[in-house]
Amino acid sequence: MKTLKYQQDAISELTDKTIKLLNLGGSRRKVVFEAPTGAGKTVMTCQTLANIVDELRTRGDSRFKECAFIWFAPRKLHLQSYMSLKGAFGETRKLTPVMFDELDQSEGIQPGEILFVNWESVNKEKNIIVRDNESSASLYEITRRTQEEQGLPIVAVIDEEHMFWSNTADKTKAVLDRINPAVELRISATPKTIRPDALCKVQRGDVIAAEMIKKKVVLNPDIDVNASEDEIALNERLIKAALEKRNQIADAYKAEGININPLLLIQLPNDKKEAMTAEDEKVAEQVKTYLKYMCDITEENGKLAVWLSNEKSNLTGLEDNTNLAQVLLFKEAIALGWDCPRAAVLLIFRKL
Repeated sequence: MKTLKYQQDAISELTDKTIKLLNLGGSRRKVVFEAPTGAGKTVMTCQTLANIVDELRTRGDSRFKECAFIWFAPRKLHLQSYMSLKGAFGETRKLTPVMFDELDQSEGIQPGEILFVNWESVNKEKNIIVRDNESSASLYEITRRTQEEQGLPIVAVIDEEHMFWSNTADKTKAVLDRINPAVELRISATPKTIRPDALCKVQRGDVIAAEMIKKKVVLNPDIDVNASEDEIALNERLIKAALEKRNQIADAYKAEGININPLLLIQLPNDKKEAMTAEDEKVAEQVKTYLKYMCDITEENGKLAVWLSNEKSNLTGLEDNTNLAQVLLFKEAIALGWDCPRAAVLLIFRKL
């Protein structure tokens, strides 16, 4: 946890508003936490939950002095957040992150426990986690035991809230209706919730001033595309232009006496499929060939990192500012919330 003023202010405000809504009683009260990508939403939310555990003991309603948490996240983001909290609270045990199979299902969620749930595992009725069976209770039975038998209100964290309201809006509502949490803490850089009960917003300017994110993104600087140009020649020209921009940034860092090796990200055509297509293979091979023979950038010398479904190399420490890799070749987005401050240039091969 960094001692940045905007983060500390947001944590205090978010803690205060959540506790006030808990004390009002009732259910499905909504707090929207809006902060730019890169501001540290997960870190701020974690500290907020820890503060809620502490402050409920003195500020909680007479009906309860403790609460339980469920953290919903799409794709594999729940695993990232789970591991982050395990590291952050491994010694203090102020919060106890658990996965579904780690939970004492007969007792429900315990005070201070955070149950991490992948959204795709609960938004269909046929999914195992939402069905009672011989070996385990359903998520709905577990939350019932938590609320009715233990008398604990549940705070549901909805991570990347904007991703829950497109094609699955009705399923989102149905799941949350059945769980019926006391408070929903909805987190996003671009929230979709209309008329929440409370709002906590981190201003982009404050995050930029704290040097947590870059001031702006420049799109296609000085790039002219000729529709009649040979595809191979065009691709090579784009790779060359992207490398030149990366090198300019590297020189600027050196001139300032800053030890950062900027990273160029090259993304293959993304058809939303993880598996490599024949077109992907062709472009990947062209990129590797150009980088090897024109720039001496290869996997062997550590200057090229690869993150593809059938090939992964030089990924250890890739986020470190002084890591040797100058270029990362990938297809699908590496991960929601991937934190790599030295990433400086992005080249996307996309069919128009």
